[in-house]
Amino acid sequence: ATAAIPSFDIQATRGDAEFRGTASLRVSRTNRGVRIWGSVRGSQTGVCARCLAPATVALAVDLDDEAVDERHVDDAESLRIGAGNSVDVGRLAIEALDLARHLVLRCDPPCPERCGSCGAAHATEACPNSEIDPRLAGLAALLPVEGDDGAEIG
Repeated sequence: ATAAIPSFDIQATRGDAEFRGTASLRVSRTNRGVRIWGSVRGSQTGVCARCLAPATVALAVDLDDEAVDERHVDDAESLRIGAGNSVDVGRLAIEALDLARHLVLRCDPPCPERCGSCGAAHATEACPNSEIDPRLAGLAALLPVEGDDGAEIG
């Protein structure tokens, strides 16, 4: 026999990411414990790795796990039925979203590239502050002259 767990909302912060979502799960009895399956839909919010603006991405995970009675535990990683014959399905849903997280968040639509010289929102090649660092001025003599055909040296 299977039973539906009423849909519930989850919210957690893990490191620098915040997760929000809704879990729709079902549960059934097995010969070792209970099987929990369903889906978790939500979002991850953090900062864009490129421009450091807030970024949010959608996450969707299918969940299928078995919580076993203490006498049927095979290894240390098994999900166990806790005290009072309970299973923390909220924690299970949050961990599922955390496993599906984006390690590098990006803006959507894509944000402009950041300049490596001044940090403004434009490509490094288009930087108006293209002065050569005085510490590297001696190396400027090694740069090719504008219009150089790129002939081999030596």
